[in-house]
Amino acid sequence: MRRQTPDVERIWTVLDLVNWGTEYFERKGVDSPRLTIELMLCDVLDVRRLQLYTDHERPLTKEELSVLRAYVRRRAEREPLQYILGKADFYGLSFTVDPNVLIPRPETEIIVDRAIRLLREVGGLSPRCLDVGTGSGCIPVSIAVHDPTSVWVGIDVHNGALEVARRNAEAHAVGSRVTFTTMDFLADLPSGTFDLITMNPPYIPLVEIHELEPEVRDHEPLTALTDDLDGFTFYRRFAAAAPKILSPTGTAFLEIGYGQSTEILALMTAGGLLCTIIEDLAGIPRVAKISWGSVTKS
Repeated sequence: MRRQTPDVERIWTVLDLVNWGTEYFERKGVDSPRLTIELMLCDVLDVRRLQLYTDHERPLTKEELSVLRAYVRRRAEREPLQYILGKADFYGLSFTVDPNVLIPRPETEIIVDRAIRLLREVGGLSPRCLDVGTGSGCIPVSIAVHDPTSVWVGIDVHNGALEVARRNAEAHAVGSRVTFTTMDFLADLPSGTFDLITMNPPYIPLVEIHELEPEVRDHEPLTALTDDLDGFTFYRRFAAAAPKILSPTGTAFLEIGYGQSTEILALMTAGGLLCTIIEDLAGIPRVAKISWGSVTKS
């Protein structure tokens, strides 16, 4: 017998849909199938996950089912859930996202965490900060929320991304301290030097793009994923530009890709920079901490 779907005329309760959606997404090879349908239902019904189970017999209206069906179809085609829902969680905050911007990743939270710690240790009035390739603005906005002294400029070559970033800054009430401007970092530089610089550049080599999951390869902006070369273009540019943009006592945190730490250490050392590689809890190199001085490795 053909299994019923939410297209069939009948009463569908929350629990019916959780069970159906979990099985459906499992068959489609979607990661975290149960969580996926739960988050979709939370968005459609405007409730928290716990309420799905305290009110599991709640029937959905035709309008709610119609929205849910559209979500399910899009996810089955491997569109990222964050784009479908229009939001992503990052560092305990919710950020607006759309296909103009890279979806914030948990690994990038290392930059935010280290930057906040540094700002608190150093202190000072209104440190001048720069975020290169800001995308959704998740890095400067998150840091500004947790450090009320920092003043930020976020740059990106894409106006569509900057529109998203501005909405996120306003949504988190830091729009007066986090501003954004259109700029191609590879061709131009902001004026003056900065006390803190953050950057999550497109570091995936072009030859590896085909290996990515379809959610990433087919839906996220390629210019935020790859430099169309070997993945080191932005690091070379940073090393060359550091004398003009990194203050004598400044620090930069740059996210790095898998297997890139040795080359990045060499690039920064050649420019007279101190470079320390920061690993995640699994021991994977994730971030290069840059300042002026000699080289160290950890």
